[in-house]
Amino acid sequence: MSVTLVRPPASQRGRHRRARLTGTLAAALLGVAVPSVVASPAQAIHGGSAVTTAEWAFVAEIRNTAVGALCTGSLIHPSWVLTAAHCAAPASVGDVTARVGNTTAATGGELRRITRIVRHPGYQGGHNDVALLELSSPVTTVTPVRLATPADAGLWDGIQSGPFTQYDQGLAIGWGRDASGALPNQLQVAVVNITPPEVDDLGIKRIMVDRGPCPGDSGGPLLVRANGTTVQAGVVKGASCGGAGSYSEVGAGGNRDWILSQITRLPYTWFGTADWDHDGHQDIITRRDSTGEVWLYPGESRRGYGSTPPVRLSGGWSRYTPFGVADWDRDGHQDILARHDPTGELWLQPGESRRGPGSALPVRLGGGWSGYTPFGVADWDRDGHQDLIARQDSTGELWLWAGASQRGEMVLPWVKISDTWNAFTPFGVTDWDRDGRQDILARYNDSGDLWLYPGRGVRGYGWDPGVRIGSGWSGRSPFGAADWDRQCISVDVRRFCNKDLIARHDATGDLWLYPGESRRGPSSVAPVKIGNGW
Repeated sequence: MSVTLVRPPASQRGRHRRARLTGTLAAALLGVAVPSVVASPAQAIHGGSAVTTAEWAFVAEIRNTAVGALCTGSLIHPSWVLTAAHCAAPASVGDVTARVGNTTAATGGELRRITRIVRHPGYQGGHNDVALLELSSPVTTVTPVRLATPADAGLWDGIQSGPFTQYDQGLAIGWGRDASGALPNQLQVAVVNITPPEVDDLGIKRIMVDRGPCPGDSGGPLLVRANGTTVQAGVVKGASCGGAGSYSEVGAGGNRDWILSQITRLPYTWFGTADWDHDGHQDIITRRDSTGEVWLYPGESRRGYGSTPPVRLSGGWSRYTPFGVADWDRDGHQDILARHDPTGELWLQPGESRRGPGSALPVRLGGGWSGYTPFGVADWDRDGHQDLIARQDSTGELWLWAGASQRGEMVLPWVKISDTWNAFTPFGVTDWDRDGRQDILARYNDSGDLWLYPGRGVRGYGWDPGVRIGSGWSGRSPFGAADWDRQCISVDVRRFCNKDLIARHDATGDLWLYPGESRRGPSSVAPVKIGNGW
């Protein structure tokens, strides 16, 4: 993907020139503290200064690793980054990364792969130049920036806002090149003057600034101060790197309405599906994100809505990423594995097979787990111990961490089992085809197809060819791969049960059961809705 910034016509360049304000006066007018800055030999955001604090941690560094293209974005929701549509046209979502919370290029912060790219449906010829990137997992360590509201529109209408200013003022911020083409190694920010807006040939308003954005800053935010809070009013659309620049308006109008319609705040994060209370039925363990509490939703082995009320298990889980639920220590009770996102440490919360809070203390399993996406916990190598499978997001490689059924540091060597998984979202690890070996269920994000990758039960490379088992899985989140309905058959003296897939339709919040048939191919059994409000 080649990112090209549109240079305004000559008639627009050089308009509304005025003396630059000092940083102190600008901060006073904006109502914000001046960020800590240091001199930078390559100052992008024309005339900008390097940011060295976490004040603007929501700014995202967006890279297309296939072609080396660079853009900027902003975290507006734990699972969504906002950027320009012209930054969001890769060959594959697996080529795109978003790094949030860093001030030094290509290092630090929270790195995420992208599972879905949603461009504004009216994007054409530079119009409605906004897009959303859905992250492979939520960012819980950075506070998202809030979009401005239509009531704040006077802050970017280009009209004089005070006795010392001719125009409104804002902050331009981004990772782009400077006028010489050099890339800075630190995030850049500058005060800009917001001049009278322009309207394109479709009647869509563009916010204009007198200077600031350069190539690589595309998709970055225009920030203003509303009622004591920094909010986002625009997304970089085009600039001349030293001359006037333009932003797509996102604080009001149709772009804002479309963005908010796409990022519905969903109430639950799935932690795992297992027989938590040891009653013979599969249960769902999930976090209520508004409170950080983990709850048990007991199953009843039925294809339909259950009647058993949920039970609170514990609190304090807001800054954790779930890695799986399984009997990790082989004591007969299901346990929770989760990463503490601020530290990157992996923890075990031992279960006690009860419906309610347990008394067991959590145990640290290891550190260095930042930058990994969990695929599942299962006995992959068939040695009787639960293992952890995870993707290293920076490389796309899939790794196996062999378990030893103990509460403590993971001591066995880890093994690479596959490559190039960055274009996939994991939906579960289970013996789907009932051949005695664990398999991976994953969605190919470019097409939305669901695939089965049969494992061979070895520590290392070893797969049967992948099989497509469904389509239309974009916009769905995994909630478990297990025998939910306990539909079993008896053959001679043996009893066989099929694994099922549970998924949330994110647009509606409905939970659906997709019954399996233990085969390598699409199931013929119709899905059944088993819940709503998820």
